[in-house]
Amino acid sequence: MRRTTLGLSLCLAAAVAVAGCSSSGSSTASAGASSGGGGSTSASVGSIGVGYFQSATIGPEVLVAGNPDLAGKINGKIKLTPIDSGVAGLAELRGGAFPFVSGVGNPPVVGAIANDTKLKVIYAEYFDAAQLIVGPDIKTNADLAGKTVGDLQGSSEDFEIRGWLSKQGLTDKTKVAGFPSEAAVEAAFKAHRIDAAYVEVAQALDLTKNNNGRTVVTAEQIAKLGFPSLNVLAVTDSFAAAHHDTVQQVVCQVMHAQAISAGPQADTYISTASKLVGSTPAEAVAATKIIPWVPATEELSWFHSEGGTPADGQIAKAYALTGQFLKDQGRVTTVPTIDQITSHLDASYVEQALKDNCAA
Repeated sequence: MRRTTLGLSLCLAAAVAVAGCSSSGSSTASAGASSGGGGSTSASVGSIGVGYFQSATIGPEVLVAGNPDLAGKINGKIKLTPIDSGVAGLAELRGGAFPFVSGVGNPPVVGAIANDTKLKVIYAEYFDAAQLIVGPDIKTNADLAGKTVGDLQGSSEDFEIRGWLSKQGLTDKTKVAGFPSEAAVEAAFKAHRIDAAYVEVAQALDLTKNNNGRTVVTAEQIAKLGFPSLNVLAVTDSFAAAHHDTVQQVVCQVMHAQAISAGPQADTYISTASKLVGSTPAEAVAATKIIPWVPATEELSWFHSEGGTPADGQIAKAYALTGQFLKDQGRVTTVPTIDQITSHLDASYVEQALKDNCAA
C-alpha cells in the first residue's frame, strides 16, 4: 500500500530510543507535553521518528503529524522519514533510523520476525486497497484456469492473490507472474501479456475506466476469506520500554486520526496534513478516502478473540500463513513459530486506547 514515494531517506542514529536522524526528505511536526487521550503527562522525549510511505494517500501518521491538535497530544516532535518499501523501512528501523514504522504489510513484518528484529506490532491500520482486474474474455473465476495473473512480486498483494487462488481451486491451474512494480503490472495488462492484474487502486481504476477491465475481488474481500494483509504500526522494543507513555499517546492519536478520516471533518484534516508531504488537498482527500481502515471497534479482534490469546488472533494466523508463503518463495529458511510471532505482538496499547475512548 502507498508504494509511490518521493525517495528513500537513509540515515543512522546512534541509538534506537530516540530517532533524531535528519534528512532533506523528512518532515517534522511539533508536539507539546500534554497527555493525549489516556497517555499520562511526562517530559518530552524530543524527536519521535516514524518511517512512512510518502504519497498522495495520507496515512494516520501524517494525519497526526500534520494536525497540531493531534500532534500536540504527544510528548515529542514527530519526524517523518520516507521509506520506499516495508523491507527497507524495517531495515532502517533495525539500524536505528527511527523507532516507529507505519503502513508495513505482512511479508516484511514476518520477515523481520523471522530475523528476530526487536519490535512489536501495536496497531492494525488498514488493509491493502488492491483489486483483481480481468479482461472482458474472463466471465467467471473458473475462466482464470490456464491464464496468467500479474502482481507485485513478493509483496502483500502476492500473498493475497495466491491465497485467493487457493480458495478458488486454481493454485495449480493459474500462473502468477511477479513484476518489479505496479506500473509494470499495469503495462503488461494493457499490452495483453497477462490476462489479469492484481494491482493497487490507482492502477485498478485506470484499467477499469480506460481498458475494459472488470474488478473480480478486492484485498478487503480476500481478507475475509482468511488471507488478510494488514498494514500496521510497529515500534522497537527499546523505545517502547523507555517511553511507554509516549507510545500510548501515539497509538491513541492514530486511532483518533483514523476515526476522523471516516467522519465529517475528514476533508479538513486530510487537507491540512497534505501540506506536510507536498500533495495537493484534492488529491489527498480523494486518495485517502479509498483506504479500507480497520475500524476501532474491530481493532482488538485482530490481536486476540474475546477471552482468547494472541495465538488465536487474526494477525497471528495471517502471519503464520505469510511465513509459509515466504518460505515457499525462498525468502526465509524457516517459518516463524506461533510463539515467535506472538512475542512480536502487543495488544496492550490498543486495549488502553479503547478504554480511553480515543476514537471519539
